[in-house]
Amino acid sequence: MKNTKILPWFLLLFLLILFWHLGNWGVTETSEARYAEISREILTSGNWFMPKLLGIFHFDKPLMTYWITAIGMKIFGINPFGARFFLSIAYLIQLLLVYKIARQLFNNTSIASYTAILYAGTLLVLMATLNLTTDAFLNTFELLAVYALIHYYRSRKPGSLYLFFLVLGLAIQTKGPVGILLPALMIYPVRKILQVEGRKNNWHVFLGIILMLAIGGSWFFYLMIKSHKFYHFFIGQQLFDRMFKASELKRSKPFWYYLVLFPAVLLPYFILIPEAISKALKQRHRDIILILLFGVAIPFIFFSISSSKLILYVLPLVPYAVLTEAWFIEKSEWNHIKKYYYYIIGGFYLLLLLGLLMALLGYISDFSVSFSILNWILLLAGLGILVFSFIKKKKAYLVLMALLMPLCVVPISKNIMADNEIIINSTAPIADFIQKNNLANRKIIVWNTLLPSLSFELQENIYSVYYTSFYLKRNTVFQENENWKKWLINVNMADQEKYLQQLVVSPSVFIVKKGHLPQKYQNLIQDYPHKKDFGRWVVYY
Repeated sequence: MKNTKILPWFLLLFLLILFWHLGNWGVTETSEARYAEISREILTSGNWFMPKLLGIFHFDKPLMTYWITAIGMKIFGINPFGARFFLSIAYLIQLLLVYKIARQLFNNTSIASYTAILYAGTLLVLMATLNLTTDAFLNTFELLAVYALIHYYRSRKPGSLYLFFLVLGLAIQTKGPVGILLPALMIYPVRKILQVEGRKNNWHVFLGIILMLAIGGSWFFYLMIKSHKFYHFFIGQQLFDRMFKASELKRSKPFWYYLVLFPAVLLPYFILIPEAISKALKQRHRDIILILLFGVAIPFIFFSISSSKLILYVLPLVPYAVLTEAWFIEKSEWNHIKKYYYYIIGGFYLLLLLGLLMALLGYISDFSVSFSILNWILLLAGLGILVFSFIKKKKAYLVLMALLMPLCVVPISKNIMADNEIIINSTAPIADFIQKNNLANRKIIVWNTLLPSLSFELQENIYSVYYTSFYLKRNTVFQENENWKKWLINVNMADQEKYLQQLVVSPSVFIVKKGHLPQKYQNLIQDYPHKKDFGRWVVYY
């Protein structure tokens, strides 16, 4: 664990594992499909500053994630692999950064190695790596900002300070002002841990803030200068509503939401956190207390108070929670932590592997898994790692068990997802059916559902019919003309219903969720001679 020469090989192994079968399943609804489709429309339209979703302007998020994703598709094609490619790169950069941050803060190679390995096997991190959202990229920028901050306080060179502010600007361009929250909170603990006294380079700090605002705010300023409507949209709807009125965005969760889910997505090693806190308090270990307070507790309270909650929002807290776990393992004797090793952490991974075994044997209802020798090799390898770790009886192997997740569980999970695309909310099988039956040149009509994944898979516009769906209540105030009404049809309006009637009698495909077409609109499907069931979906053609 103390030989840093293995780090490049460690990262290369993870790179190969992550890229393996990365595009084997289609983009999934809802967030991943939105980001993928917006990026596709940016790439195909050539307009990199005015993002659209299904032909309608979409300004809910800044541009960075769309740009990164579009570049991936420019290189590898418009497909799920191209859309997810830079997520894997971001994951590797994060592993390197958490290692270097831990090493710089604690000057301990074992703690740094433990932190990187535990981080690599954390469920929430892997979720962000396999599912396209802003969060993986935001976390990468935030970690890079903290690393630049540490480097600046060690060297006092203005270049590192400017890098810190530049990366904060990129974080703002990724997810708005919330992107600077954690790096800003980490300024105080980093100064204390590195024993930094006094202030230097005040003019460089001032210029750095200007640089951050120029980079982070450029797109927002551009749009607000273009129209005063954008000011009310960004400040009112995107900032205020997300903080205090998320129920209007269908993202409102109770205060205790993260209290339940955050520990769950950090299992099994989260079980070490309570005793780590107790140990740090008893020893008055200022550095760990500061890391927990500013890297985990304060932002955790902030996100809990915020009305809008999704589990990936708290991804930036993971490096500091994992660092605490790594410190506790390194500073604890084997006889003290073996109870966690045998009865909790080892048991968790054993149950996980048994669950995969049940899935491969077909004992989990609703899931179908095709036979693959590689799946069984990976499962046996996972069991081998687990048995070997139990035999060795060393705390280093308590950490190494975390590699079961990225090296064994994730590759098997990719195969399972590829076999169950409809269940995991991918419409790739529907798109494949449409293309194989030469239906792609017809009008593709989707009833009462926002379905960007289908547009992405088909690489063409689709017609969305609004009846009651919240997600089809699109913000059209920024549209430059009425052309959007061609693609978003409000069936509650007489003229729009007539337009839909004309579409369905033309060569078309009509897609609806089972049981979601009201009786009064059953006439829309009566002239389609064929239908095909896809789990929750029915395709009429």
